[in-house]
Amino acid sequence: MVKILLSFLVLFIGSILSAESLKIAAGAGYKKPLIDVLKVYEQTHPKIDAMFGNMAQIFAHAKQGEVSLLIGDKKFLEKQKEVVFSSYQTIGYGKAVIAYAKGVKFSKVEDLQAPSMTKIALPDTTKAIYGIAGMEFLKNSQLYDVIKDKLLIVATVPQVITYVITHEVDAGIVNLTAALDAKDKIGGYLEIPAALYTPIEIVAGRLDTCSKNKECTDFVAFLNSNSAKEIFHRYGL
Repeated sequence: MVKILLSFLVLFIGSILSAESLKIAAGAGYKKPLIDVLKVYEQTHPKIDAMFGNMAQIFAHAKQGEVSLLIGDKKFLEKQKEVVFSSYQTIGYGKAVIAYAKGVKFSKVEDLQAPSMTKIALPDTTKAIYGIAGMEFLKNSQLYDVIKDKLLIVATVPQVITYVITHEVDAGIVNLTAALDAKDKIGGYLEIPAALYTPIEIVAGRLDTCSKNKECTDFVAFLNSNSAKEIFHRYGL
């Protein structure tokens, strides 16, 4: 009887020691809202390990089976052939905006063609979500040919917002989340009409390991709660 109890105890302790906390990943642009969501979730649930970075880094970890849930733009996740998602849950929709520097007068999208607008930054128009959306907007609004010589193409949204803050450019196209985060450091922002670019659906993409992990399914369910939705909404999603 003692041997049976000892064997059971060894197995029980081993299972505890081998258990790992749930690991999730998201693009760096969603770090702040997700951190706030995790703070609320972890008040009543186990701690979750979250990693943030550019999507190339994130997918490198996903391919190694190190994460169970990825948060990002659905179109981008779907294009990745090396990582298979079992399902997606919508978190919200990204909004493209024109952020402008302090001292700049800006009230409508057509103001981009004003002579006072000498430099306008845009994230990578082939890889960055909001760079692609920004180029769609410029072409659909018939503004591209007018302002193309003013455009400064950089790699990421954080670079664009930094250039706006330092007034190295007069304005830049970013997402609403970035503009809200920098609202005290920029002159302001103007939302781009949603009809002028393809909808940006932000989702939680579940890998196969998620469906086998109760912590993961619990967290996915929480993402659909009013508490989580309120936080994402506050950050412009």
